[in-house]
Amino acid sequence: MNSSPMRIVSAVALALFVSVPAHAADTARAALKEATAAAQKWQADAVLTHVSTLMGRGDGKADNWLYTYYSPGAKKSAIVTTRDKAVTEVTADVRNTSTHPLGAEYLDSDKAAEAGVRHGLQIGKGAKGIGYGLVVGNTAVGKPQLFWSVTQMAGESMSSVTLNAGDGALIKRDELKFK
Repeated sequence: MNSSPMRIVSAVALALFVSVPAHAADTARAALKEATAAAQKWQADAVLTHVSTLMGRGDGKADNWLYTYYSPGAKKSAIVTTRDKAVTEVTADVRNTSTHPLGAEYLDSDKAAEAGVRHGLQIGKGAKGIGYGLVVGNTAVGKPQLFWSVTQMAGESMSSVTLNAGDGALIKRDELKFK
């Protein structure tokens, strides 16, 4: 049997391509159940206080999400990282960056992306490297409010919108030119 080297290389390349698992991008809520279970193994009273990614896509999905949980009893936080709806890491006892629980009433990240575009953020569905952050703000002034922040870095500029996380209403829009 006479197999050419090119056929062998092609067969090996195809086998490697098929055997490498594809990572599915998901919304912020997709792995929430798994992340919460992991956080509550760390501390039973852990509550979700922050959700973020710096590697989001224009459709509001990302390969990885970071969920920050706060334990009121321990007065400590943990970050739970997920990928493909599975917990990949729990980093315990990190600095407390947010302590107010998010609650359950907020738009998912795909709806935050749609709201950002509605309010003038120039991101295409296929865009990558979009920052998403969900957090309770305004606590220092006694008016806690849940916000989504959607940020895009493009060349020598940055554009972002801060949205009401409950309904997607625009709170503010920022444009920054680096040069």
